[in-house]
Amino acid sequence: MTNSSSVPPTTTDGYINPLPLLIRAGITLESVAYMPSPWGAPAGTAAVGRNEAGVPWLGIASETPFSWLRVSEPVPKQQLEFLHIQRLAVDHRLATNRELYDAVVVPETDPPDFHVLAGGKQAGCELTVLSIQQRRQAQALFFEVAKRLGLQHRHRIGHLTGYHVSMWFGTADDPTGLPFQRTDHDAHDRLVEALVAFQPDPDQLKAPGGELPKQFDARPVRTPDDASFFAVPLVGGVPASGLFGTTGISLGLAFQSDHTAQQEWANLRAIVQRKDRPTNDFLLISVGAPDRQGQCFLSEELLADFMLQHPEELTTNHLSSVILHFWSTGRAFELLGGAPRSLWPPLYNGFAPSHHPIRPKEDQSGHVHA
Repeated sequence: MTNSSSVPPTTTDGYINPLPLLIRAGITLESVAYMPSPWGAPAGTAAVGRNEAGVPWLGIASETPFSWLRVSEPVPKQQLEFLHIQRLAVDHRLATNRELYDAVVVPETDPPDFHVLAGGKQAGCELTVLSIQQRRQAQALFFEVAKRLGLQHRHRIGHLTGYHVSMWFGTADDPTGLPFQRTDHDAHDRLVEALVAFQPDPDQLKAPGGELPKQFDARPVRTPDDASFFAVPLVGGVPASGLFGTTGISLGLAFQSDHTAQQEWANLRAIVQRKDRPTNDFLLISVGAPDRQGQCFLSEELLADFMLQHPEELTTNHLSSVILHFWSTGRAFELLGGAPRSLWPPLYNGFAPSHHPIRPKEDQSGHVHA
């Protein structure tokens, strides 16, 4: 039997998502960013400010990677890089009405990754991505939770159908821990059992009419192994994902990573230095592009935008161009020189992940709930 009191409503009301954000000593907070998904749950949350030395700081608190490619096995590196450079050429044509090059071919030796041919000339092109490895590692570990939920029988998890579950790991005063290791079977089992026992209340975090209530209960469920979670109803749509298709659940990880503009520019210079060879004429740095699993990480675009807002000089010995290309909006920047300069503005409004919009539902009085 289905407990009707736990069934999420179809409504115009909003829901509070009380995700953790650790502001360490010395950080002055300036603003907070929230990126909603088509199903109402947060696609990403972040905060910006400055540390005690006045250095610009970015704290990325949560994100849900989006599938751009559906793959059964990892995409080979060369095929993925070919996709990245061809997408740059497509966006260049849309922005300028000119082709970036006539053709791209694989050289006999690596580096470079590709030779691009234009006007009878050949140039060596290297490719890389601006990534946040600690966040990718956290999401890879978190996949084990989704995998185990997907194996549960319907009578165990049916009560969570139509909900987004936000989850984080760590002690009560520092919620920035990594998810459990895949081999930590006991901790995973206890977490799954906690989700099975959890009865979500659709009204617990409701914001009627989108207005914040004066008081609400934001206490999450917490397991003995320092995993915490809460659930809010999906609103407006549901993700077109394998997890939702098998469980009816949307799942998101709150994992915080901290960044300073100074350190991230130093990291980028180290990447560019490794690619700065006589064989290479220009370097393409894709940001927010799909990885070998077909996943896009919006946090990496947040980081790149943060760095552009706090520019630093970039020089090379051999490379004549270093292009930063945003996957979701198509915009591009030249990074070489005293400060980055825009090559072309955004071409798209962003990337809407695959989803099923929820249809309005008539009640017995004939009214329509959005």
